[in-house]
Amino acid sequence: MDEPDREDQIIRERKFKIDFDVQFKGIDVEQESKKDGKNIKQENDEALGDLFDPFKQIDENNLGIIQSDGNVINPPERDIITEISIEGERGVNWSIMASMIFIYSVISIQVGNTFEPIIAIILLIILAGFGFTLGEIWIPRKKMKMLGVTWVIISMKVLYGLAIEFRNWNMISVEGLGILLILLVFVNLYLSYRHNHDAIAAQSTLVLLAIGSTTGSILGEEGVAGMIFISTIMIHSLAIHRKSGNLASLGIAASNLWIGMHAITDGFKIGELVILQLNSPLLLFLLLMSITGLNASMAAKFAKEENWFSNAFKISGLGKPGLWGVSISLGMIGAFLSIAANKEDLGYALGMVTFLCAAFGGSYLKVRGVETIRIIKPIIIFLPFLIILLIFGSVIPNKLFFDEYDIFTILGSILTGFILLRDQNSVSDRVLWIGSILILIILISLVPTDSSDTGGDGGILLLILLSLLHIGTAILALKRESPALAGVTVLSPWLWIIIEKITEEMINTLFIVKNSSNWNNSLEIGIYPLGFYLTVSLLLMAVVNIKLGKTNVNLASKFLGLTEISATIRDSEILQLWSIGLWLPMISIIILCQLGGFNSLTLLFIITLLIMIHIISEITNHRIGKINNLLMIITVSIGILQWEHGLDEFFIIIMLISILPMIYKDVHEQIHTEIGVMSIPLLIFIGRGDVSNTLHGGEILPNLEISWVAIICVFILIGIYLKKVETIEKILKSTLASLLLIMSLIGLAWQAIPIIPKYLSIMLFILVSIWLVARGELRSELKTITLKKQRIELANIQTSKSMENIIIKNENSIGKYDPLIASLKEKRIKNIEMGEAKNLEQLYISDINHRPVIILIMLGIVFIFASINGLILGPSALILLVVGLFASILVGIARYRAKSQEISLLHILGIEIPIAMAIFGLVIVHNISHIGPLSSNTEMFDISILAVIIMLLVTISISYQDNLIDRIPVAIDWFIIPLVMNRIIGALMNESLPFPFTVNPFTEIDDKDAFLQWGFPWILIEFLLIMTIICDFWIVNKRRDREIISSRSNRGVRNLGIVILSFGPAGILAAISTIRQGLFSKQTTTTGIGFLSIILAIYAFGAWSDDILKIAPNLTLILGLILLAVLSMTSKFRKERWSMVLAIDSHILIIIGLMTTGLFNEIYFTIIMILVSTTIWIVGIIQVRKILRIWGLIDLILVILFSLILVTEILDQINILICLTMVAIELGVIGWLGISNEKELLKD
Repeated sequence: MDEPDREDQIIRERKFKIDFDVQFKGIDVEQESKKDGKNIKQENDEALGDLFDPFKQIDENNLGIIQSDGNVINPPERDIITEISIEGERGVNWSIMASMIFIYSVISIQVGNTFEPIIAIILLIILAGFGFTLGEIWIPRKKMKMLGVTWVIISMKVLYGLAIEFRNWNMISVEGLGILLILLVFVNLYLSYRHNHDAIAAQSTLVLLAIGSTTGSILGEEGVAGMIFISTIMIHSLAIHRKSGNLASLGIAASNLWIGMHAITDGFKIGELVILQLNSPLLLFLLLMSITGLNASMAAKFAKEENWFSNAFKISGLGKPGLWGVSISLGMIGAFLSIAANKEDLGYALGMVTFLCAAFGGSYLKVRGVETIRIIKPIIIFLPFLIILLIFGSVIPNKLFFDEYDIFTILGSILTGFILLRDQNSVSDRVLWIGSILILIILISLVPTDSSDTGGDGGILLLILLSLLHIGTAILALKRESPALAGVTVLSPWLWIIIEKITEEMINTLFIVKNSSNWNNSLEIGIYPLGFYLTVSLLLMAVVNIKLGKTNVNLASKFLGLTEISATIRDSEILQLWSIGLWLPMISIIILCQLGGFNSLTLLFIITLLIMIHIISEITNHRIGKINNLLMIITVSIGILQWEHGLDEFFIIIMLISILPMIYKDVHEQIHTEIGVMSIPLLIFIGRGDVSNTLHGGEILPNLEISWVAIICVFILIGIYLKKVETIEKILKSTLASLLLIMSLIGLAWQAIPIIPKYLSIMLFILVSIWLVARGELRSELKTITLKKQRIELANIQTSKSMENIIIKNENSIGKYDPLIASLKEKRIKNIEMGEAKNLEQLYISDINHRPVIILIMLGIVFIFASINGLILGPSALILLVVGLFASILVGIARYRAKSQEISLLHILGIEIPIAMAIFGLVIVHNISHIGPLSSNTEMFDISILAVIIMLLVTISISYQDNLIDRIPVAIDWFIIPLVMNRIIGALMNESLPFPFTVNPFTEIDDKDAFLQWGFPWILIEFLLIMTIICDFWIVNKRRDREIISSRSNRGVRNLGIVILSFGPAGILAAISTIRQGLFSKQTTTTGIGFLSIILAIYAFGAWSDDILKIAPNLTLILGLILLAVLSMTSKFRKERWSMVLAIDSHILIIIGLMTTGLFNEIYFTIIMILVSTTIWIVGIIQVRKILRIWGLIDLILVILFSLILVTEILDQINILICLTMVAIELGVIGWLGISNEKELLKD
């Protein structure tokens, strides 16, 4: 090869490894997709902000967008992993500080309840002074500012609590308490201005509302309303004076929630806080309207300001909504509480909805840029008349159909509609789809639905209104080409039904549990009106999807890292509108059938209409989505419905209709799936028995004979398959699928009465079986041999050109690079059963493997019948021996045929696939035979047969093989792991096999028959285990002598399996060997498993030695504490790599030790586990390891929960004070270390 050609090849190889977005001398060469990409114009809504929007269209040129091919054109500055790490670290610090506020508040209360007043006052004043001192020291420091603010807030909480304690100790009156709290509010405000921080002032807002409610309660409802109004004005005035969006949003949310609490509750008292119910409708109406007006104006004024709620949404990954959106949303929750309290008066409730829409709608338009005078002018003109109408509404004659609230609703709706529709172009799509959902919720909540049996309309009015709403959103979606409105049109009709029905069923269940009558607020919707409504929804879905079906409800807009999962979901198209329009209605239909929402006629009509819409759309190429997803969803849904509700013959026909378009599309590679799923309805009919939930209305359906229906459908499908079979390359899967379908047909036909379908099904089975035998194995063998010959010829050609030495010996030669050789070398490295290639010919046939399908099928049939026999007749050592020997003979035949053809068998996990199947088949047969009623878990002779047969099979696997030093460990694994799986599964399934660590092989050693059935099998297995340990030890020494370093070491797991199988001696040897090898090779995981194995082996000894069993719990706890102490010293001795395994082992051993010693229900449990949490967390901070910091946090949360549940005397005054103090100290230390090292931690 000349020099220019060599340079060209190097350039071509390099081109594969570099990104296309490169720069040559200042000239940007961008990707073609970037140049030609279509920019998507995004609508910017300042009011709502950047809120998480599942319907948002994603511009593929935006930062961080993952393309369908997995590439990222423009990577973001920070991917999702970095984003979560950095923001999560800050979030943890914030959570710690918030927890400190709560914990120290509880401590202050506990101090007041535990100690005498004088001592408590001294302690609380010292605590408050300590907090103020830390605030004065830390707030001036930029890094420690938030921790200092936290301590100031804690100190104010302590003082507020101390004021309340003065009242509890009867040192002051209620009036004195109010004056003292007001003075403390002024102190609070002074500190907020002194330190210039809103967080210090925030708690004063809630205190003001609490003071308002308590003080106003002395004057009755009017006093409460007046004080709430004054408190709200004070809160908003403080926000305006400080120019604080934080306080503005907090005031908006808190005031409406506070009114809602007064409206929906019957009144209650917490300590000195008195909450009176606002029973006067007019007073509540005017109060909420006034507060709503104030809140709407504040939201518009501070719309673009930063606030805590928006930042909280951003940290949680839901976008960053604007102050208007987030505060109004929280305020609406409180408003809806008031509406819910008065929902019986429809006019009154709708009147509240009207002024909420008017106030917040006008506020929204102001944020969107509409002039203020244009908005408020009609309100100023008409609002006085509406208020006068409310105040003097009692003079309206009773003969009129409407009362004052109905008239207010009508006139207010006209006013609101005029204001909003006049400037509708300023309304974004996001507001429209959110508004449509709110309207849907309001209609469902307020429109009455009564059963037709009780004189109601059966929900007809509600469903008509909802249908009009969906038609409106569909029209708007098509007119505005809005993906969001399209998504709402497709999703909302089905989602609300699911949520409502499930909620209704849960509430009814709770009523039944409490022996109460059923919930009387449920929706009573008739079957046929519901069917009409769902038909309209399906037709709207088809119309909208044909126009806007490419819209993807994208949950992975800019993500990297973990969100490759989200990108995979996106690329699977399961969250694409066409796909959602299938699986969501299917789920809804299944749930509604269970809850009586359908009869047979409406069910078949709706599901047929749904499937036909998707099938016709698929045929006409309007549907977007993968055919496999369509088929899977239809199959699962039909299977569930058929199992629960019958209608077998109709579902068989529907399944055939669903499959035919797949074959029409000529998807030959997936035809086995299409044929296989056709057997699902047949198998369901065979195995179901009686129908559990028969639907009404089945008598009006035609009476079809299911056997003839199945025969016709299967004959049609098999006929189409045989017509296409010659064009299919891989026929094995499709042939087996057709065989399964025909066997299912035979089973169905022989359960039916007609005779002719039985013989027709058998004839079909014979014909297809002959075809399988004729074309199955031979075609596969010939193909393998042909491919091998081609590779040998290619190797000979390369050898003749004298390329062998260059390629094999000089791996760094780029000019002679051969991708085939490189891939084959990589394959040999990854597969442990392959050694180094001796020549080029052996290298070229490295990936040529034969799969003996017929032998595998024969093994499968033998194991199936042996399992059935074992399940019926119980375990039999003789049958297991015969089956094992037969399987060994088949394995030998498979290896002989492969050897004679000079081809290798396909390997799975390092062993030939026939041997792997034989081993697992024998394990399954043994396990199933011990499940049946005739089995015994004390007669274990067959398990010794199983162990010997598996040992024989793994011995066959290494016979006549090269590289034994690599194959023997694989053989050991295949001996141990199947036995471990057999033991664990058998123990879990009705304890058909003894649980690990419970075997005493010497119980009946004097009785020969009993010893043969019990003691001998365990001693034999123990002997075989010891032999494997010796063999493994020999392999380790051989590798060390040859200086071979294995990267596939799984000795820890292997020896753990030995410990599980052993009754002691082999387990101890395995544990010692594991620790020795782990320390020698510095394998932390292996060493960690060794420490755990020692304890497990001791418990195995304890099964037949009471003395050892008595000391095992204390040894476990002591070893766990020792490992925890070693963990705390890893940083000092530069052994950070051992931290994780020490943390895991210490957790496991300490928890087991606490449970086995009986300390888990005592205060020691809490103390020790808080110590564990503190150690883990501090080590995580010192070593800058995020996983340990997260672990310490989770430990703290869990220890608090489990202490409340398990520790019997946790609520004792002294114990709870000790626990709270320890938690407070931990949070204080962690907060200090975390804030001090925040810069380093954020880099982790």
